[in-house]
Amino acid sequence: MKIKISSPSNTRLKIARSLLSRSGILKNRMFLMEGPRFVSDYISRETPELILISDMAGSLSGSVADKADGMNIRVLEIPEKLFNDISDTKTSQGITAVCPLPSLNIDSLPRKGVFLLLDGISDPGNMGTLIRSAAAFGCTAIVAGRGSCCPFAPKVTRAAAGLNSTVPIIFDTDLTAFMQSNSHAFEFIGADASGGEINRLRNLEKCLGLVIGSEAHGISEETGKHLSGTVAIPMIGGVESLNAAVTASILLYELSSG
Repeated sequence: MKIKISSPSNTRLKIARSLLSRSGILKNRMFLMEGPRFVSDYISRETPELILISDMAGSLSGSVADKADGMNIRVLEIPEKLFNDISDTKTSQGITAVCPLPSLNIDSLPRKGVFLLLDGISDPGNMGTLIRSAAAFGCTAIVAGRGSCCPFAPKVTRAAAGLNSTVPIIFDTDLTAFMQSNSHAFEFIGADASGGEINRLRNLEKCLGLVIGSEAHGISEETGKHLSGTVAIPMIGGVESLNAAVTASILLYELSSG
């Protein structure tokens, strides 16, 4: 059953508004998933805390809300003005889900396959693309270091096509401490324009920790101390480097195809 809410002081609406910020996400352990396709995909996998729908939403969003209602998920219908206070898009389709933040223990993740380590990825678009590629190419987990943007911020969720709810993600991690404590189980290889051949990523005896540095500065000096090597993507002359997310995507594809 849909419940109509019109007061901006409603507790659930206040919490939803707070999820536009990193602090609100961390405090409430929830995040926003906006748009009918992303919400529909999410409720086919997980159960959100609730669905918010604008009273001016179109038929597609309305159908998703009806689907959620039929699954006994709480649906709140709110005035368009209040919905716009929560929406992070310029042209909203009038539906968003309030989702529980995944609760993961980094020590419980299996040390196998590929871990994608993000060292200072601050751009939400790049973070979202990295998550999307990690999901597409079967990464075991993503470990986002301190200084990286929140992987569950609305702009990241949108850029990731909602796939940040499908890949195990640990964030606000001390990368150097993680690398030190897991050196016995991992081979940590960094992406660097002056690095060695991609073949170095293949036939490793340990789990691979693929390290991607920040857009502006690359891999930090402290993180670099714990690498066993670096790799570069061959490029024609005159091109100095690739975008961090593009670099990771190509390397992950190479790993999955070889």
